[in-house]
Amino acid sequence: MDSFLDRNPYGAIDETTFYTEAEHANLGAMACYAKLQCLNGHWAFAQLELGMTGDFSSAGFKDAQPFYGATFNPNESSIVQGVWKRCYEGIAVCNINIDGISKMGDQIIAAEKRNMYLAETRFIRAFWYLRLVQFYGDVPLRSASVNDPTNSSEVQLAATSKEEIFKSLIIPDLEFATENLPDKWDEAYTHRATKGTAFAYLSEAYLIMKDYENALKAGLEVEKFDYELLDDPGRVFHIEEENSKEIIFSVGIAEGIDKYRRELYFGSKEDLGGDLGHLMRGDTYSADYFYPSKEFVDFFQVIDGKSIKDNSPYFDASQAWKNRDPRFDGTFFTIMDEVVTTTGKKMNWRDEWLVNTPTGYDIQKRGVWYGEESWTQRVDVHLMRLPRVYLHIAEAYALQANPDFEKCSEYVEKVRSRARRFALAHPDKYIPEGLDESKVLPPFVIDSKESAMEAINYESRVEFFTEDVIRYFDLKRWGTLAEEWSRVGDFIWEDKLYNLPYPAAELSANPNLKQSHIGWGN
Repeated sequence: MDSFLDRNPYGAIDETTFYTEAEHANLGAMACYAKLQCLNGHWAFAQLELGMTGDFSSAGFKDAQPFYGATFNPNESSIVQGVWKRCYEGIAVCNINIDGISKMGDQIIAAEKRNMYLAETRFIRAFWYLRLVQFYGDVPLRSASVNDPTNSSEVQLAATSKEEIFKSLIIPDLEFATENLPDKWDEAYTHRATKGTAFAYLSEAYLIMKDYENALKAGLEVEKFDYELLDDPGRVFHIEEENSKEIIFSVGIAEGIDKYRRELYFGSKEDLGGDLGHLMRGDTYSADYFYPSKEFVDFFQVIDGKSIKDNSPYFDASQAWKNRDPRFDGTFFTIMDEVVTTTGKKMNWRDEWLVNTPTGYDIQKRGVWYGEESWTQRVDVHLMRLPRVYLHIAEAYALQANPDFEKCSEYVEKVRSRARRFALAHPDKYIPEGLDESKVLPPFVIDSKESAMEAINYESRVEFFTEDVIRYFDLKRWGTLAEEWSRVGDFIWEDKLYNLPYPAAELSANPNLKQSHIGWGN
């Protein structure tokens, strides 16, 4: 009965002496955030899950190979077991603190403060369960700590339907968070959840449930808070902008952390040779990088809003980086990019530095830029940005019982128009001679559910590349995962792939947990 689902983190918190002072509620809530530092079980915290979307090439990053071609099984440790492990460890910490903080009387802490810290712990618990059901579907629901580890009926839980988990835990936890979290925290606590954070995730939860009315209500609440888009879509992930008003929720990675993280596997050539110094931290000892798929590279529109397949007069296959949606340049390295090396050299990126020869472009987004000559550079992990809320609202307007395509278009435009404005502000870089300003990334024509989802798919895909596993979750919600993943991964789809299998170790430890799809075996 010894599984990650069963165990509480005994020793981490001593319940006999804790929860006796007001500050303990704050410390308990902070402990829940610590588990967010790693969201899967890979040694480098790399995004192997993104191999399941078609956005990456199977030519890159060997550890992700089982996910490109769907050859993983219930024994796989980094994702199948790793995501499960991280989620239930996080849930266990939340449950302990929810119980402990709830029992702190008014003589210890004022009710308003108690509810604020409870709201944090319940928000993070909802975050973990939202993640679990999107990866695995039905999962065991543990809403309280294990009191007696020797009691098999308490320890060995069968799976609860994801519908019930939404109804009985995710939605109530998020609603409690919207009511009790602060509008904002002091600057020292910028990574803590706020009302806006809770409303953003509540909107997403309702969207997954296909409750579009409530998804709209929650999403529109986010606009009441102090969020706004950066002007430059390519700077969102620079360290200097990690506390921007565009970020709704992120995991803070402290300065000086000398630990491999996912960002180290995005980038271009690291050591430029001679006196040029270094450019961006990459995995030089094995040259093992994530590469974008050719299909994803080709997906970005030309600056006139046409696909590269639509015979745009502004697309030149020999200079495919030229005259594209500015987010192309923000996502990949091109010779238009001015870089500064660690030795202070300023120059444009050079083709000779290309690492990704299979598909022709190195990933600039999510890379860790060198500052000082150090391996300890880092960047926060952004989990929810304002453009995602806008596209959730657009999706709800399009898919509700009485679609409002005008409002859908308005919210798609909130995302798309930033790229247009940035292009217009830098015409020498992005706009070819003779192209009228009105033709620069023109608004999508949205007059049906099909055209709405096509627009939302485009904006979401180019906007959120490499961000958490947003693309994977989108494809699952839209019912297009089978088509997208298998097409680029070049394998025959099996329905068992729609959800991850339960980890083999959990099935062995818990006889009441049955594999989610017979095709996986045990």
